[in-house]
Amino acid sequence: MTGNGRLATLCAVMLLTVALPLQAVKEVEMPEGFGSSQWAVSHWSEAVGYLEYIAGDEVRSELAALPGQERPEAWQEFWNAYEPTMGNERSEQYFQRISFANEHFSSILLPGWKTEMGETWIRLGPPDWRDRHAMRGGGRDMEVWNYMGSRDAYLVFIDRTGVGDYDLLNYSVMLDEVYFYN
Repeated sequence: MTGNGRLATLCAVMLLTVALPLQAVKEVEMPEGFGSSQWAVSHWSEAVGYLEYIAGDEVRSELAALPGQERPEAWQEFWNAYEPTMGNERSEQYFQRISFANEHFSSILLPGWKTEMGETWIRLGPPDWRDRHAMRGGGRDMEVWNYMGSRDAYLVFIDRTGVGDYDLLNYSVMLDEVYFYN
């Protein structure tokens, strides 16, 4: 190999070494039947953990402590109490949002449902519009989500690390002003 060929190979290897980790995401494989009552009962602690965004610590602790034979009825009762007219539909929608978040918002360190973008998606659903801004010259990428429900809210996410871990800059706006589960 000539000097130029070695230099080109070395440059390519260095570029890949730097670029590949920037695109790395935590793979989260969603199991068969994820979110169904049958899956929830057979994966009880995990299923109860996923209720983090809609059930308080006390409710989740009570559910987690239930013996096996009481779990199917408790799961159904939880969703019926949460949304009496849409129990199963609401459960399906909630777990579909978790699956979407895991697929689209996972980071190097966290599954998508644990990221701030994932939490927002799960709590609020898809925004009415999303606008991504790629920054150059040392700036950080940014994404703005707009929810135009009863309040017109702009949620701003910024990639502080440069590796796709987006933080919600105005977290209190989401929790205090626009939180709703639709």
